[in-house]
Amino acid sequence: MAKCAYLLTCCLVLLTSSANASDVRRQDNDTSHVDAISDYVDSIYDDMWNISKTIHDNPELGFKEFKAHNLLTSFMEAQDGWNVTRSLYNISTSFSAVFEGSGDGPVISFNSEYDALPNLGHACGHNLIATVGVTGALATAKIMKGQNLPGKVILFGTPAEESLGGKVDMLEAGIFDDYEIDISLIAHPSNGPDTPYMRTFSTSRLDLEYYGKTAHASAAPYEGINAQDALVLAYNAIGLLRQQSQRTDQVHGIINSGGTSINVIPELSSASFQIRAKDDTDLDSWSARILKCFDAGAVATGTELNLTMRDNSYSAMLSNDILATSWSKYFTALGGRVPEPSLDRIKDQGGSTDQGNISKKWPSIQPQFQIYNENGSVPTGGPHTAPFEVAAGSKKSFDKALMTAKGLAGVAVDVLTVEGMLDAIKAELESSAASSDM
Repeated sequence: MAKCAYLLTCCLVLLTSSANASDVRRQDNDTSHVDAISDYVDSIYDDMWNISKTIHDNPELGFKEFKAHNLLTSFMEAQDGWNVTRSLYNISTSFSAVFEGSGDGPVISFNSEYDALPNLGHACGHNLIATVGVTGALATAKIMKGQNLPGKVILFGTPAEESLGGKVDMLEAGIFDDYEIDISLIAHPSNGPDTPYMRTFSTSRLDLEYYGKTAHASAAPYEGINAQDALVLAYNAIGLLRQQSQRTDQVHGIINSGGTSINVIPELSSASFQIRAKDDTDLDSWSARILKCFDAGAVATGTELNLTMRDNSYSAMLSNDILATSWSKYFTALGGRVPEPSLDRIKDQGGSTDQGNISKKWPSIQPQFQIYNENGSVPTGGPHTAPFEVAAGSKKSFDKALMTAKGLAGVAVDVLTVEGMLDAIKAELESSAASSDM
């Protein structure tokens, strides 16, 4: 009965909206823990700023985040009551930090990311994502200790989110299963409005080469097999295919090589592509159509195609409504604003994340929080641009990250203290999974 009552309450909250504005304030629900959470987070402000700034100023690529890994694990090892394990299951730059409550109870996990982008540094703001995870986990543990709450909070260090799928590796290694997590919390910076709902695409990536045969481009071109032509044909075929694609079908790629000399028929061309779609089912069908375009390039030119799908495809993010409602409640109590949920849940998708794979198995949210330059302006470019990298290192963005983390800690404390909430959260995920299978 408690589960049903809580689920009904959450559904009613999600359906309630303001008649006069697109933004909704949710301050009429219990936020009794918000002051204690906020006071504690404010007390560790300098430590968290050092973490964010140090990671931002020392960008490292996926699975090579050795400085960030050492910084975060050393810090957590110095915190009272935390048990830290470095390099989980031989994934060198992953880690876990575990805080045990007063007994058995919900297991709340936070994820921290800290990898950077090639040539762009922290243009996706993973220094802020790392900070949110650490801050949220510490604040949750502080409330657990102060109120003698049962349960467990776990901070996971999750490397290589950018393209390499560190969380997928951790998932397949059984890490999240073995730690018996109940929910998974994370947040992401953005140049758009604050929102509890991150809407992403399912995605996969591939690399390919066409092999042909060299010949003199003028004296005997007929003796050659042009690998560059094969790639151009495939590229154009994909361009034509877009007309018969769904709005949520995307494909983008780069040509890595197409030849070395203008007077020689190219014997090798290579490219890399990323394919995105609304969900895993659509991704499979859309990918099959894209792959035929690459086959066509080989058939038309007589080249040999070598195509390799990269490991670790990403699933679309599945946001849990009950968790989203809880975060919005705390975030607005802290002075934030969020969009009207019925529209927010169906906004356009964008980007991809390996948190999506986790969200299919465990209830999850990944709120997006708007960041700023030091002068208070919003960066002119979104994630993966140079202006965003600059903004990700500002104090104003850091302050917003802490506000977001306070909200996530509130979510965690709700799950730990509200009777029936965890059952309702899990029931929602089961219902969503059943709907997607129909």
